[in-house]
Amino acid sequence: MLGIDRLSEFDTREHPLQTLIGHGYQSSTLRQFLGQLERVDAAESLMSVLVADRAGSLIYVDGHMIAYWSRQSMHKGKITMLGRIMAGSQAVIAHDDAGQAVCVAYYPPDIHMSQVIVAYCQQVAEATGSVVFVIDRAVNAVALAQAFHDQDLGLLCMLDDNEHAGLESFETTLVDTLEDGTRVYSGAWQEDRAGDPRHFVIAEPTAAKPLVYWGTPKVKEAFEVTEWPRVYRERNEIQELGFKRMIDHGGLDINHGRKTIMGPDRHQQRKKEQLAQSLETAHERVTKKAEAVTAQQAKVAASEAQGHGTRLAQRQGKLVTLEHELQDAKGKHVKLAEQVATLGPAGQRADRDFRKQTIMTIRTLFLENMLRAFMAVLLATLPIVVSLEQVLGLLFERRGARMETSSQVIYWVNTAGLSLSNRLLLDKIVEGLSAMDLQDQSKQIHIRLKDMPP
Repeated sequence: MLGIDRLSEFDTREHPLQTLIGHGYQSSTLRQFLGQLERVDAAESLMSVLVADRAGSLIYVDGHMIAYWSRQSMHKGKITMLGRIMAGSQAVIAHDDAGQAVCVAYYPPDIHMSQVIVAYCQQVAEATGSVVFVIDRAVNAVALAQAFHDQDLGLLCMLDDNEHAGLESFETTLVDTLEDGTRVYSGAWQEDRAGDPRHFVIAEPTAAKPLVYWGTPKVKEAFEVTEWPRVYRERNEIQELGFKRMIDHGGLDINHGRKTIMGPDRHQQRKKEQLAQSLETAHERVTKKAEAVTAQQAKVAASEAQGHGTRLAQRQGKLVTLEHELQDAKGKHVKLAEQVATLGPAGQRADRDFRKQTIMTIRTLFLENMLRAFMAVLLATLPIVVSLEQVLGLLFERRGARMETSSQVIYWVNTAGLSLSNRLLLDKIVEGLSAMDLQDQSKQIHIRLKDMPP
């Protein structure tokens, strides 16, 4: 009846765009447009729109896994939100301390962040001029701390709970006591550890386990140690909660582009490397056990030649034990060799082509940056505090209408069914928007409220 053959055609036929905005987009769908941008490698050029004129003094970095369903054999990783090992993509996103996104890069899900983070942060530092980074425990390692220090970059991170035993693990000095009673200590390891450039700050709450933060010398130069816990905690609002907001209204978890790139099977390569190492260890064990058996046989023969009684029995018993251990070692060696053989020749797996995905994620991050800037201006005009979620819900998750003339654009927002409190809140928001003198291509924008019939 509607002339729609497939569900994917619904969005292009739902609204009479020619009537609403003066033109349609059936001849230039999103897929076609992304294909054109992909062919000119637009992601690299578009990345510059994320970098503010003046980036903040530090950069927060976090990874976000996006699930991808495919029947094709692809590299897999742990998709955290789903708790599954499956195909997907890993977006590594950087924000400055004002919450503005400044960079994004995509990696296959089987590549751990620690393998790419130094090169990524170097790229961000070159683009923004900021050299201090705050990252979660995914990069908690002495080697990475040293790598950042060697590149003259700062890294603020947290120590895993199983790496320390509280204050007794450190030689500390009390530097501050917070309003809630939390004591903040600063110091280094109790025992000197060569090659570890990290300095530690321990926050000890009154009724909870201590939290240990560490930073490289660059972090210590940039921030007072008393600020480290606060700086690290802000990562949660800027990135963890920011990702959830972008999933809700920015399409962060939507996959764009179906192209894949075939390459060597890294899962198979890793398994081969692990088996080769295990096989080498097993071979060394067989050699040692064989040498031990040979040496013990010589001792038994010497005891027999000398007519020993008790000692001969002892040596014969130990020889039996060593022969059993040799057989076990040979058996394990054979099993490992069989596992290597079953892997067969080098295989191939696919990786996603991330060009379209990167372009759309830049769009999502740019939208988030603009929304944050918009909210900052809106809040300056309002006598009350509202959240972005409230504004989006009241303005965009409701029915409405639009009319455009030669001099103005008028939007009507449906207020039917709104509670009194939400109606009053919407009135305040519209008053604030009116005070902002909004324009669209030199046309004045007006927002009106109206009860629309169902």
